Amino acid sequence: MLSIGLAEEIVAQTMLRLHHNINVIGPNGVILASGDKERIDLIHEGAIEVVKTGRPLVVDEKLSNQFQNCKPGINMPIKFHDEIIGVIGITGAPNELDEIANLVQLTTEMMVHQVLTESESEWQRKNGDFIFKTLIEGESNPNILTERIHKLPFALKEPFQIILIKQEGKFATNTLSINLENILYKQPILFGQMELNEYYICLTGDSVRKMKAILDQLANLRKKFEIYMGIGPAVNSLIQLSYAYSSAKTTLAFALDERRDTFFEEIEVYTLLKNKKDPEVLKFLSKTLPGMSEKMLNTLEAFFESDLQINVCADRLQIHRHTLTYRLNKIHQFTGYQPQNFKDAFILKMAIMLIKQL
Repeated sequence: MLSIGLAEEIVAQTMLRLHHNINVIGPNGVILASGDKERIDLIHEGAIEVVKTGRPLVVDEKLSNQFQNCKPGINMPIKFHDEIIGVIGITGAPNELDEIANLVQLTTEMMVHQVLTESESEWQRKNGDFIFKTLIEGESNPNILTERIHKLPFALKEPFQIILIKQEGKFATNTLSINLENILYKQPILFGQMELNEYYICLTGDSVRKMKAILDQLANLRKKFEIYMGIGPAVNSLIQLSYAYSSAKTTLAFALDERRDTFFEEIEVYTLLKNKKDPEVLKFLSKTLPGMSEKMLNTLEAFFESDLQINVCADRLQIHRHTLTYRLNKIHQFTGYQPQNFKDAFILKMAIMLIKQL
């Protein structure tokens, strides 16, 4: 439906380029906006005829006397999705308007389409945000939620998987949002912004099975932005979305610490220790890594990232393998745990992860 604001914008923009008065009329015949302010709110009977027939109406001097509040000119329907939502009229001698009438109609419909499409998109974004936040918080009137879900342009089908994206750096936040929309446009996916510089993507149905391709596209955004992703576990019902979101949130925290994208499955074992500041946890850390130097910690992290492989780790740190072996032996002496032993390495890795979360 045409708003008065949009009608006024059409009149203003069109009259900048024409030396003729323009009227924008609602489908009920009421003049919403006009270059001739005295005509606003009057009933334009010629426009009512256009709405009835669906065809342009050329009004000469004779016909203008038959229609109330109608002056010579051409009146044309304004269509949106093949529905007449209003009429645009150009005042003047009809024989002088033939060449510009179709162009005015086309330009008007393009303006209407852009504004109304953006309005529909904005409503859908807000509706998607409402649905997503309601599902992860688990509190809402079920009837309202069901009604909102039915208004989505796609069905919410299982499975579901949540990706959280954190943007670092100084880029404008809306720029990333536009890039995300270009990638996810017209797919069965809920996406939006949760917090400052943090975005959610909720994959549904087939989009979960296509996640790798979507992640590859998202990874390409690193050419423009500094972003990190936490990918939560897949779940099979809307009721489980709250768990999926909290897991993705925890995963994102690890992704930011490690400065890389992280899947929930990679860090699931560490999430079992929820109360990271419990006395038992602090005692475990003081016993396991008592005052360890930054060089030792960096060496351990590189060793674990190299899957306990001496040569790979030495290359990563750009040191000789004998130097690395010496450091690992010093860590063994310092902590009592042997990094090259799987069980001891697991304890040391756990301690490092806990330190990062304090």
